[in-house]
Amino acid sequence: MIEQTLDKALCLDSQTRESVNEELEKIFNLLVDFQEHNPRVYQLLCEYKRDLSLADAIQALAQTLEVLKSDE
Repeated sequence: MIEQTLDKALCLDSQTRESVNEELEKIFNLLVDFQEHNPRVYQLLCEYKRDLSLADAIQALAQTLEVLKSDE
């Protein structure tokens, strides 16, 4: 079910799984780099989160990348 929906969305956006996966990996790596280079700022931002913390974003991207890889 998700595979058909994903394929349709990719088609509508004129994208491929590979291009989307590559873009998401770049975002994921940038967030992880930020976390590693700014540990105290990262921690502070996570503690004072609103709806979504940076840790939540990293986890969400990691899970999304797994979904994209498992559908290949």
